[in-house]
Amino acid sequence: MFFAVVVFAFTFAAARVWWLSKIVPGMDYPQFLLFVRALQDHGDPASPFHGTYSVGPWFMPTSLAVNFTSWLSYLCGHSIERAGKLLLTLQNVGLVAATLFLLKSLGRNRWAVLLLFPVIHSVWTVVGGFAAWSTALPLIVLSWALGVRWLHRLDLGSGIALAACLCATLLWHGIAFATAGLGFATLWFLWRAPSWRARLLSVAPTVPCLAQCVAWMTTTFAEKASRGAPPTWLEPWDASERIFEFVWTSGPHYTTRALALALIVGTGLLLSPANLGARGPVARIWRVRNPFLIVSLAYLASYYMCPFYLNQVEGVSPRLPYVAVLAFIFAWSLPSKPLPRVVVLAAVGAYAAWCLEDVTARFQAFNEDTRGASDLMDRVGLHETLYYSPAGEGISKDFAGPTNKPMRELQQYASIRHGGLPNSSFAGYGINYIRYVNKRNPMPGFFGPPMWSQAMTKFDYLLARAGSGPSDKRFRLVESKLGWELYGVCGSTRFPVCS
Repeated sequence: MFFAVVVFAFTFAAARVWWLSKIVPGMDYPQFLLFVRALQDHGDPASPFHGTYSVGPWFMPTSLAVNFTSWLSYLCGHSIERAGKLLLTLQNVGLVAATLFLLKSLGRNRWAVLLLFPVIHSVWTVVGGFAAWSTALPLIVLSWALGVRWLHRLDLGSGIALAACLCATLLWHGIAFATAGLGFATLWFLWRAPSWRARLLSVAPTVPCLAQCVAWMTTTFAEKASRGAPPTWLEPWDASERIFEFVWTSGPHYTTRALALALIVGTGLLLSPANLGARGPVARIWRVRNPFLIVSLAYLASYYMCPFYLNQVEGVSPRLPYVAVLAFIFAWSLPSKPLPRVVVLAAVGAYAAWCLEDVTARFQAFNEDTRGASDLMDRVGLHETLYYSPAGEGISKDFAGPTNKPMRELQQYASIRHGGLPNSSFAGYGINYIRYVNKRNPMPGFFGPPMWSQAMTKFDYLLARAGSGPSDKRFRLVESKLGWELYGVCGSTRFPVCS
């Protein structure tokens, strides 16, 4: 009972943060919600998305994530933003549930789940706004658990469950699928197969997802133009220096924070040097005592080996250190003696509570900072357009540290709410489930401080911080609120003539 209360309290504290701010901070998160808007509106002739955006084949990555969020929006009063918050809530709950399932499958101490909570809100991975990727993390951990169960039992039900999970992961996000595949491959090599026949049979659940992957690759990357720029890598020293940046939670000084947690965990390991292996029947199927230590190291090695940029996708390798940390949760061994175990768990729990309180305070501060902008965007009418440029405030030191840019795509929320076309979109990549028709963005795609031009008249409104708005008289101040200003663009559809 006490365990359930503790886990529920931590899970509630983690999921609660998404509801503390009307605008969820996240660099690319609004781009994901915009895909949901495009999915819902592209078939409506009255919408500007009609004839501008198109939908790819069902078997493409992100199709399940976008459609699932669209379905959630109907449960949330047709609000895409509330659906996004619900999706992020389900991500936290699902990650905790998958972690508990895998700990049980491995025969490890269930209290190890506490190690998840200090890192559950990684800035780069989760709070950073990579919504389709970060919400696939429960599927990755679930694939590990189902892989363990399949290799242990080799029964039909376990095989079907693993196959379905891998297929769903590919439909959710391509890099998540590759990550789950690496995890299963590592476990497969560590597995002590009872026979060669069993080892051949054990790969059967991967056949459907591999066929699905071939269909996606051949239809998406058949044209040479779809393959993007050549891959690029981080230099090893740069990769080593930035590794904590890609893992850690809510704010600055992430290296010191990570080392503090490592000290707590390391102390616990020193108190339990003979308690490094899993227990129970499942422990006997592995060639090593601690298989997930090898899995964690495999992800860490892949971080150095994989490119940073591949096929028009930025940030391929930086996603892997966080997964390595998740895998380490299942390699972590608690002290065998009661008193040291209680001390270590209490230290980890206190540290997790501090991290969750810290990110809670940052979300609340972000809400106060952006409340005026959100209220002004509510003034935008149906299908009307808005321009906003962060102009140096794309990096918010008040919120989440140097890798998070929660205001970079602030203007997307006007499109999400009212259905007007955005300045730019990830549909321009050409490899996503949501794409531009004829690979063309009809909007200007401006970047930087606003300057009046004929192309600027494609925007009805301009949003700016109070005191930093444009001086050109062809931008007319409409309203100011809580440190933000909304301007009308003269010559636009909404303001064809300005007095």
